[in-house]
Amino acid sequence: MSTAPLSHHEILELVEPFTRAGRPADLAASDRGARRLAFRARLHAAAGPDGQALKEDLLLESLGTGTCRLTRTLSHPSGLQASAQALGMQPATLLAWVEALPLHQHFRAGPGFLLARDYQVTGPSQAVLSRGQVRLAAADAGPVPALTLSMEVSRVRGVAAEILLNAPREPLELPEDLLAVLGWNWTRLVPDRAGWKTRLRLRGAPGRRTLAAEVALDRVAAHLAQTLAETPAAYHDRHRRARLGVVLRRAIPLLTPLALVAVILLLPRFDTSENTALWMLLYHVPTALIVLSFCVQELPSLKPPPWPRRSKAPGWGAGGGVVQSGAWKPSSAPTA
Repeated sequence: MSTAPLSHHEILELVEPFTRAGRPADLAASDRGARRLAFRARLHAAAGPDGQALKEDLLLESLGTGTCRLTRTLSHPSGLQASAQALGMQPATLLAWVEALPLHQHFRAGPGFLLARDYQVTGPSQAVLSRGQVRLAAADAGPVPALTLSMEVSRVRGVAAEILLNAPREPLELPEDLLAVLGWNWTRLVPDRAGWKTRLRLRGAPGRRTLAAEVALDRVAAHLAQTLAETPAAYHDRHRRARLGVVLRRAIPLLTPLALVAVILLLPRFDTSENTALWMLLYHVPTALIVLSFCVQELPSLKPPPWPRRSKAPGWGAGGGVVQSGAWKPSSAPTA
């Protein structure tokens, strides 16, 4: 890989398609030694999901092998950013690919939350989600969110998305089934030094995984905003059946050997000639549980899962209050 700084000839060749497209280079913000070329920022008025302006920055990196990487970064006034990145040989092609991705696809806003999506653009109208971020606004609508969620989506087929939750304002007491109640593909929260970690199973080809991850981001953002705006008791009442389902799901590894022992003890008591259907049903119960054990996202555990209980706490935070939904306030207005 070449580490030589960009020559004047290389700079002129790289910026030519951008200049032709009305994207003049910003040489003051560029770094010839690092082989990076920046372009003048654009301001898209009212392009955000909440009517806010979005600042757009372009950065072209020449990797020294004939391959270039183009990154478009969109900045929301709240400080949240979203990007689109493309890798290829022709800068003009990369610019066309990135510009074809609509601005509104990067951001989405709802009551009390704002989410952003990062994409890897692999061709014309072909974008794969690489990262998603969710921020929940607090009651005072300050620049510091009440809760953040980040989702890292691997491009490797069969690898689950890694999710990290963090409460930057104040410590929160969150139930471990907070996201697991959303369905079979979600796992329980595990405490981490940075907050809580969990996973989301994604299946299929990159396009299908991207669609599933986008839907999951929208759903988890609305779920978190609604849950934290309620009391823990309201969360339990609304998700009572789902929480019991999480307990049953987590108990499958424990139920498998118990079911096997029960079948061994019960089978000699049945006359196979008269109760063939019931005998076959009992015979295959352990097999069905073993199959389900391989479908569970979490590591098998023979420890009984905790029973969900209705909390009497007035709120999720250390102060005992609920996290009221608020409107987003810009941390600093983006300027071109």
